[in-house]
Amino acid sequence: MIVMKFGGTSVGDGAAMVRVCEIVGSRRGRKPVVVVSAMAGVTDRLLDAARLAGEGDLRSALGVVHELRGRHETAIAEAVPDAKLRAQAEEVVATHFAGLDLMLEALALLRETGPKAEDAVVSHGELWSAEILARALEARGQPGVWVDARKVIITDNTFGRALPERAVVAERAQAHYTAAVGKGKIPVTQGYVGATARGTPTTLGRGGSDFTAALLGAALRVDEVEIWTDVDGLMTADPRVVPAARPLPEASYDEAAELAFFGAKVLHPATILPLVELGVPVWIKNSQRPEANGTRIVAQSPRSEGTVKSIASKRGVTIVNLRAPRMLGAHGFLKAMFDIFERHGTAVDVVTTSEVSVSVSLENGPTEPGLLTDLGTLGDVTVTPDRAIVCVVGEGLRETPGIPARIFRAIASVPVEMISQGASKINLTFVVQDGHAVEAVRRLHEEFFPR
Repeated sequence: MIVMKFGGTSVGDGAAMVRVCEIVGSRRGRKPVVVVSAMAGVTDRLLDAARLAGEGDLRSALGVVHELRGRHETAIAEAVPDAKLRAQAEEVVATHFAGLDLMLEALALLRETGPKAEDAVVSHGELWSAEILARALEARGQPGVWVDARKVIITDNTFGRALPERAVVAERAQAHYTAAVGKGKIPVTQGYVGATARGTPTTLGRGGSDFTAALLGAALRVDEVEIWTDVDGLMTADPRVVPAARPLPEASYDEAAELAFFGAKVLHPATILPLVELGVPVWIKNSQRPEANGTRIVAQSPRSEGTVKSIASKRGVTIVNLRAPRMLGAHGFLKAMFDIFERHGTAVDVVTTSEVSVSVSLENGPTEPGLLTDLGTLGDVTVTPDRAIVCVVGEGLRETPGIPARIFRAIASVPVEMISQGASKINLTFVVQDGHAVEAVRRLHEEFFPR
């Protein structure tokens, strides 16, 4: 058995869904379970609709839904050639859209906004694409059947970034997906969405369809998980930044996790965690070029010839510096500092310390109003926005002499503000001004991957 996950661009319209049907058909002998994202751009538009309704602008919210309905009706017409199945798909999707209209009317009446309301609205995107793809498969002689992920991916009630109850997921996955496969079916299910034990819709955070695929892969003890996207695999750099970037044939779990966390958009950062303990390989493949080799992610991957495998960057970062000469050496100071970050729900990326100060990078900046006030009780706080993290990744990086020298020689003209390496043996991370990020990545790629 395998899990195949298709991202938003892979199911972006009817023609894309037809390609997906061909790809799934080529894997039918391996008993696939198919996980799909919403069609490209749909989640953002549904968030717009939820916001508009919550603000009382029901007319505009329903206008967004009308636009999305037309797009999905076109996809059905293109992807489901059989008239009977096409009519079924149109009826089911129309019912879902009618329910969404009623939901938005209620949000507008109550002026309800926030993550819980948003989850209830955006969960429709994956529902529509899964329903359509299941019938597109069936229309081509492949026994696709929709299985509702909300009955399997049971989560806590942290709306917007819910955490799955993995033991419950494992039990229910066997009951729903294995049972369907045992009957010769191809289960098609929603990524990204789940539900609380009481059935309230939740989402796993942006990119969570990958996480769903990994959860199901671990729960079902599959042979492999395939992540189908719009690039040929993990790359030596972001090809939008470095046009000469190359696909990686293989990477380790640790390398892939570091690249995902520090900006590579191919994988959700949490994707591979449920698979690591079981040693389940992950493939990154291109649905627009299924013949391309892709990248295989495994527990242990050999070092590349030049040690460095990839350079990633994360922009839009804010640096917070806490200077407390009297307290830094005191017992419990760092704990008190990170307790404040935890209390405000703020994730920290890079940390550096000196004798009198601690500097941390925050992906979205100190958006919680009380965060800086609470940090100020520990010392003097300064905030520096518009920064970027650049991460150089490769197995054996820390043990290979000369790599740091080559890194900083390559970016000698770029001011570096923070450096971190000791926390990981496979990466070296540093912070630069956001405007220098592209230059830094390009210079490093030229150094380690010359043409």
